Amino acid sequence: MEPVQSQVPEPTGPATVASAAPAGVPEIRKRGRPTAAERRAREAQILTTALDVFLHSGFGNSTVDELANVAKVTKRTVYAYFGDKSGLFAAMVKDLAAGVSLDAATDHGTLEGLAARIVYRVHSDELVGLHRLVIAESSRFPELARVLYSQGDARHIARLAEHIRGERGNAHAPLAEPLFSLLLGERHRRRLLGLAPAPSLAQAAAHADAALACLGLDRR
Repeated sequence: MEPVQSQVPEPTGPATVASAAPAGVPEIRKRGRPTAAERRAREAQILTTALDVFLHSGFGNSTVDELANVAKVTKRTVYAYFGDKSGLFAAMVKDLAAGVSLDAATDHGTLEGLAARIVYRVHSDELVGLHRLVIAESSRFPELARVLYSQGDARHIARLAEHIRGERGNAHAPLAEPLFSLLLGERHRRRLLGLAPAPSLAQAAAHADAALACLGLDRR
């Protein structure tokens, strides 16, 4: 008698999303209840892709269909995780705001290095786009402006004050806020208006050095 060769049956259920997940995002299982890790990965996947959709279409013109399609999930998943489009927008802003000052908060270098990192971060396409969105939707989501400021600008200022106290003395600590204003400067206004590109690392460092020199905080 010839041996019976086992065959894997062809799937008969409805097909799920077949597209690969973005780089760095674990592949989501096609069948069964997702694990906790898969749920977190899928949620992160939606939040990561939502910014591009909102920047491209704006809050008012974007749709849950578009958000789900770009994230490679179903509309049902978006509704299950975030409730609706407003819930997703709010979650996205809070998620991005939490990482606004991540680099600065973990920086243990010099004041010059911290200032350059802040310039590079707050002038980036991602952060400028986020600021535009929050400003445009501030009347609809006023609490998000407070979240973005407290998680971003306020933490940057506090970190600058710590460095100034440690490297330049307590008497100079009140200069942290005006220093942050100079790190934004007129260039940030032009960035918000789409009139200037994001700075390179070298340009960010030069901007930071000029701001420090303006307040007499440079090493002379």
